[in-house]
Amino acid sequence: MSSAEGEQFIHRPTVISTASAASRPRHKTFELLGPFSNISLAEMYKVCGKIIGRFPVPFIIATAIMCSAALGAIGLQMKDNVRDGYTPKNSQSRLENKIYREFLGSEGDPVMTTVLMTAKDGGSMHRIEYLEEAQRQWLYISKNLSVDVGDGQFMKFGDFCGHYCQANDILQYFLSAYKTKSADPTVDGYQLDYPIATVMGYQLHLERNFFGVTTNQSNPVTNIQMMRVLTLPVLSEVKTFEDTDKLNKWELAVYNYATGYSALDGPNHLVEINVIGAEVVDTEMNKDAQKMVPYFIVGIVSMIIFIFITVSISASYYGYFSWRIGLIALACLMVPILAILTAFGINNMLGNRTNSPMMIMPFLINGIGVNDAFLTLQNWLQHSPDLPSGKRLGYMLSEAGPSITTTTLTNVIVFLIGWMNPTEEMSIFCLGCAISLLLAYVYTLTFFCPVLVLLLNERVKEPSKLERSFNKALEFYAKIVCSRWTFLLLMLGVAVYWGFGIYGTLRIQAVLNTAKILPLETPIRKPNRIIEETVWKEFYPVTVIVNNPVDISNPSKLSIFESLVHDFESMEKCRGSEYTISPIRDYQTYFYGVGAEDFDYEDETVKNTSTTFDFSKLAGFLENPINKHHKGTMKLNFSNTVPIRKVQLIFAYENVTSWDDRIKIMEDWRHIASSYDTLNVSVWNVNAMFVDQMQSLKGLAISNALVTLGCMAAVCIVFIRNPLSVSLATASILSISIGVTGYLCFWDLDLDPVTLCAVIVSIGMSVDFVAHVACHYQVRYKEFEENGVVKKIEMKTPESRVVNSLSNVLWPMVQSAFSTLLCVLPLAILQNYLPMVFVKTILLVVIWGMFHGLVLLPCILAQFPLSVFNKTFADLLFGRTSSSSCSSETDSEEDTMAEAQEMTPLSIADKA
Repeated sequence: MSSAEGEQFIHRPTVISTASAASRPRHKTFELLGPFSNISLAEMYKVCGKIIGRFPVPFIIATAIMCSAALGAIGLQMKDNVRDGYTPKNSQSRLENKIYREFLGSEGDPVMTTVLMTAKDGGSMHRIEYLEEAQRQWLYISKNLSVDVGDGQFMKFGDFCGHYCQANDILQYFLSAYKTKSADPTVDGYQLDYPIATVMGYQLHLERNFFGVTTNQSNPVTNIQMMRVLTLPVLSEVKTFEDTDKLNKWELAVYNYATGYSALDGPNHLVEINVIGAEVVDTEMNKDAQKMVPYFIVGIVSMIIFIFITVSISASYYGYFSWRIGLIALACLMVPILAILTAFGINNMLGNRTNSPMMIMPFLINGIGVNDAFLTLQNWLQHSPDLPSGKRLGYMLSEAGPSITTTTLTNVIVFLIGWMNPTEEMSIFCLGCAISLLLAYVYTLTFFCPVLVLLLNERVKEPSKLERSFNKALEFYAKIVCSRWTFLLLMLGVAVYWGFGIYGTLRIQAVLNTAKILPLETPIRKPNRIIEETVWKEFYPVTVIVNNPVDISNPSKLSIFESLVHDFESMEKCRGSEYTISPIRDYQTYFYGVGAEDFDYEDETVKNTSTTFDFSKLAGFLENPINKHHKGTMKLNFSNTVPIRKVQLIFAYENVTSWDDRIKIMEDWRHIASSYDTLNVSVWNVNAMFVDQMQSLKGLAISNALVTLGCMAAVCIVFIRNPLSVSLATASILSISIGVTGYLCFWDLDLDPVTLCAVIVSIGMSVDFVAHVACHYQVRYKEFEENGVVKKIEMKTPESRVVNSLSNVLWPMVQSAFSTLLCVLPLAILQNYLPMVFVKTILLVVIWGMFHGLVLLPCILAQFPLSVFNKTFADLLFGRTSSSSCSSETDSEEDTMAEAQEMTPLSIADKA
């Protein structure tokens, strides 16, 4: 065998210094830790390989036993939590939610389903026949629609609504008054003007239900000229999680009924009914996630074809091609598939939900998890079939093991960091990915390696003659990459790359666009658009809860309460005091108005005629049909001197159309609430959780990225060990991550929880492209077998090390990159936001990762003297010389002497 210029074959004993142990400098630290510093991961893998190679069948049986955990997925059900699943668990909105639940006396979150009615002909909903149809449908939904909630129970809305059963009676009141006024426009007592109508002295707040309204004062019946949307919010009281589940089933029943009704045509079906609520959104997200299954099958088929072709090429190149290659290709694919199935079972047994992001996990893991199999196969084919199976597998794992351990461990750590992410939905997804990748690594050792031993032990023909041409091509490429001119040109190009990457990273905006998250073809896009563009533009409410008792009989304390109300009503976008829902203010009006001759609505007797504002008429106020809904807005204890223990207020705002507006107004609300310590005020808004998401995203992204990068560096220190290699590998990971994040911004993506998770994934994936190269480049000796004797060659030039590195990682890297792309690219057909984020991210990772791994990193490594790669962190710490952890070499002199007997020097003729 000939050697490249600057190389020579040598005996193994020359690896070790001839200095005696006693003559070496021994620090106290070395004396304490020295025995442990000699432990080599490569040697551990060599022993492991020998055991697996001798007993392959038991390891396959062990794999089957581990795979039995996949049975835990039986009965698996998908469940999303779109509402707060992407909100940090430590956010202020969760505390506000908890306080609101305590006020409502509910274990679950505040539940609200919204029914939206529009005219099918695109006209106004205030026409009498349309209002009548809307009223009939609302009566059916609220009174008659029942749903099977399990155990033979059928429940209606009346079983849940509590104090809110009459919350939408305004529709009936307005319709009755409208019909009366239309019949006789001159009738007294009816002023049907928008936004506040007056009927026999009582005010009807139309702005809470009528939206898209234009007015015309010339109409004697009503000033409403056009009303595009009739909104009927369905509020409910749920005390337990079981009640929440039952109400969710009722909500889905309303959604299904509305969908069926809206599909009907004819004179008796004038309106279109749209329903939106948390359970409806979760259900639609689940339906869309299930649409990914056919695309996963497409990805699997593509991978099968790709794996078979590439494995066949590898086998033909090294002389192993036979019918067994089909089984080897199948085994490659089975590694990630078995890992995915087992992970779903374990996840289900742990009690975790299976959400929509988890449906993306098979696409990712199927592409990433097969990488270890590709790398082990490549190394297996490169070793001589003349060696015993155990020894051959030991040598193979001693070379490939540290590399695949580094990349697997870094990927698992990345996902575990994501698992600790305070957003629940992404946490579930990341834990599933971490388990899958760890299992793929284990199954590579316990399943794929034994399959190699059993099926691919002997060559069927001589290796391809292309090997020499391939090596020549690699040598030519190495000379180009190692050139100083190439280095200078690359640095210019990288400066441009970094410039755009950093600019895009700094420019990316933390924005949560719910419309993007929703599936493209889901029917709930329309009600979501109506709410965001019409309802919230005209009526954007905030619920304010005063958690301390309100003593209205004490003028000074009442003044503080009124000051609180004034602060909220004096904000820039507040619609005014007439739109505020305040039980205290309504009681005050009642006290000095209707309540002056207050009747007990049960006994029909006058209770009192007090004129000093106090609690004396509160019971009568709450029995009044117009005001009885306020029982749900106050927590009362009439046995206490101050019976109003807590009170709920609702303020209305307008033109809050963008997320910047919503963030700003949420901050203002919280600032006002925090300034009234004596009242113990908290606020609640339906979008508060989304606001907190956006406010926390940038800080979360920076902290996660730094922690992830630090963990990557720590893992590289342990397994690569050379300071320079670790520094360059870590810098390459950072460079790829900046490129991915920055160019995602140019690809029209914002920073949201999904993008954040994808960026973290990209940091982990980037390790695959640089760690293998950094690890192999620092290997000083190339080990090979000739005539049954294991020999070594010292690689003395950067070009030889680049050739050695690329000969080991180039083909597996190409295989893993394209297999990952083939698996995830079918998701691009869906065009839905969540899968598209991962498709774009992985595409960028592959592009920038291949560039860094095959071009940039080898070029930079080649610019340094080879001597710097012979030092490890242990050498610097203990003041000694050792070999790289990524090689199969060891510092153990005993091991060296034991194996020296297998080494024979090549003849001079062989060296020539």
